[in-house]
Amino acid sequence: MYTSNPMARLELHDLRTDKRAADLARLIESLAADRRRLVVWVADQGRRQIFDDWLWTFDRGSFVPHLQWQPSLGAVDDPVVLLGVEANPNHAEVLVVGDELPPAGWARGFAEVHDLIPPGDEGQARRAWWDEWREHDGETG
Repeated sequence: MYTSNPMARLELHDLRTDKRAADLARLIESLAADRRRLVVWVADQGRRQIFDDWLWTFDRGSFVPHLQWQPSLGAVDDPVVLLGVEANPNHAEVLVVGDELPPAGWARGFAEVHDLIPPGDEGQARRAWWDEWREHDGETG
């Protein structure tokens, strides 16, 4: 059963550049290798499709089983699910942020949240958002 976890663990990973795909794929690969169930938030459908393709091809020696999920699929057993709507169809405990910031209240429903922080102003803005999120941890909204 999926329930809210008001004290989610937040892991922020610093990027060296504003390019996320390779680091995101490695993070997902690492978490999945530990047999963790993941939801990967990629809000933009075009980027979600590109990233879906990237996960199959980013490294010849890697295999990250995953599914690009839509609500019509319902509950699934896949360990890694890419989505752009507020859902947890595989009962994941880990949320990985793939592009835009997720809805704050929904993100609180995961035991662990990972985001990749780019350098510069964009990264500072993301960190500030997560700081605010932590301050209001446990609230809905």
